[in-house]
Amino acid sequence: MEAVATPLAGKPLFSNKALKKLIFPLVIEQFLAISVGFCDTVMISGLGDEAISGVSLVDMIMTLMINVFAALATGGAVVAAQFIGAKRAKDARNSASQLIFIAFIISIVLMALTLVFKAQLLRLFFSTLEEGVMQSALTYFWISALSFPFLAIYNCCAALFRAMGNSKISMLASLITTIMNIIGNAILIYGVKWGVAGAAISSRFAAMLLLLILLHKRDRPIYISIKDKFRPNFGLIKKILSIGIPSSIESSLFHLGRILVVSIITSFGTVQIAANAVANNLDGIGCIPG
Repeated sequence: MEAVATPLAGKPLFSNKALKKLIFPLVIEQFLAISVGFCDTVMISGLGDEAISGVSLVDMIMTLMINVFAALATGGAVVAAQFIGAKRAKDARNSASQLIFIAFIISIVLMALTLVFKAQLLRLFFSTLEEGVMQSALTYFWISALSFPFLAIYNCCAALFRAMGNSKISMLASLITTIMNIIGNAILIYGVKWGVAGAAISSRFAAMLLLLILLHKRDRPIYISIKDKFRPNFGLIKKILSIGIPSSIESSLFHLGRILVVSIITSFGTVQIAANAVANNLDGIGCIPG
């Protein structure tokens, strides 16, 4: 792969070494992100086909939400990166605060709507579910919905680190999250015997908290501080949303299409849903490099 050249100076904007340093941790991070859902499916498999089916169907919706928050975070990261490039450090820090603020507000709204209409959403997408599968899905869904704010803020922090050219931090946070998720699942599913509810209790809060703490370090181009007085800047928020919303819609449409395909599979029966869930988790690995 050739380095990208600027039209004016004719010099590489980023060397191949710099690009590899940014891309490789991203690939590993995406693999770890997919492995969380895969581990949930594997560890819940001992509870039967109904549990696997319910968890896997909700994971499809959770993947949709993850991509919505990731696309929104990208919008903020683009704005922050532009300010970094323009040597406007204060504006870059302000854009980071605005991104976290608007992502938190949007995630709270989506969480509230999900908690209120969880049954209707599942019936809308998967109208032919058997009762056992529906109960597993409802349990997993409402607990998972509580993590929306943590998920949104985590994605924002990770995107901001990438904007600073540091993707290793978010990769390490994702690694810690995956390990904590596996250990937590083992304890809650098999030790405490919480079943599907145990699988739904994720470690996303810990991952979010870790990145927020790291983002408080003032030796970085972008940092946030709880001591700084915060005021909503609607001009910046509009700029962030003008990039993030189209990207979110594009990503949502793709994953919505996948959900609609799975909704057809749900009419075939519980065993087919479970088989599709395992295959989908493996298939997701092929999308990681892109």
